[in-house]
Amino acid sequence: MNDIDMLQWLLSLLVVIAVIVILAFLAKKARVFGSNHQQLNVVATLPLGPKERIMVVQVGSEQVLLGVTGQQINLLKELEQPLVNSQPELNPFATKLAQMMKQHNEK
Repeated sequence: MNDIDMLQWLLSLLVVIAVIVILAFLAKKARVFGSNHQQLNVVATLPLGPKERIMVVQVGSEQVLLGVTGQQINLLKELEQPLVNSQPELNPFATKLAQMMKQHNEK
């Protein structure tokens, strides 16, 4: 192969790679490969061990209690009375630290 053939081959390869990267970026932005999780929210989580936890998940208008381990997820119960989805309260140290940082920034 002469230099012109090698240069043409290299440019063609770069164009193909660029097209693949651009298509992957556009697919990610358009969420082609993923589903829409607007109807799915984690309401509460309680860790039970290093890889085990219990979660309350909002699915549409219903809430379910799930047991999650490193290997599987089990439906424990469909909740008849939904939990309130509120922000967790900060612990006293975090609250005090936030106040001190706010005072420091005001100075």
